[in-house]
Amino acid sequence: MRLPTLCATMLLAAMLPQRAQAAIFVCPGAGGAPQTSDHLTADCMMHGGRELNPDGSVRRVILSPQQQAAADAQQRLAQRDAQSQLDALREQRALLTRYPDAQRLAQAERDDLRTPQALIANAQQSLLDLAAERKHLLQDAQFYPDGHYPPELRNRFEANALLRRQQQQLIAGQQQAMARTRARYAALRQRMQPLWARAAAAATAASAAP
Repeated sequence: MRLPTLCATMLLAAMLPQRAQAAIFVCPGAGGAPQTSDHLTADCMMHGGRELNPDGSVRRVILSPQQQAAADAQQRLAQRDAQSQLDALREQRALLTRYPDAQRLAQAERDDLRTPQALIANAQQSLLDLAAERKHLLQDAQFYPDGHYPPELRNRFEANALLRRQQQQLIAGQQQAMARTRARYAALRQRMQPLWARAAAAATAASAAP
């Protein structure tokens, strides 16, 4: 049905009694030209279209399967974006609660570094003790210039060397852990700067409000 026919159909529908008026479906036909019908046709379901009220206003848009799939995908994407934004806001509030200012963040970093620092200090003391023990072992070894130590002395040398390696590995591992902790807090500090600024601005605005 061409456009003049559609206008005439809509005019006739408007002149009918209210209870006799029905919706008008406008959908592309086989050739792509708009076709009108008083019921939902297969073309409408396949290609999409519009359902009009008797006064010509749009009651609803009929989507084709492809259009419906695209709309559903867009809605899911919008929902994911909204959820991501909500999660980010919750995380920011949690961070501000845990680290309300730079001093609190610095204290948390010091607390996290305290354990590896203590382990390193203990390992360094152990190395000093092992060095002193090795000095005594070397003094005992002077009685065997040919290097043929008795089994007990040789075992003590080997045990001393093993313990020193273990303490050195412990120190290296804890130093790496401290470096990771400092890097994590440096990144967190950079992230918190704008959050602290916004929180301070909001507090200032709230205090200035009448």
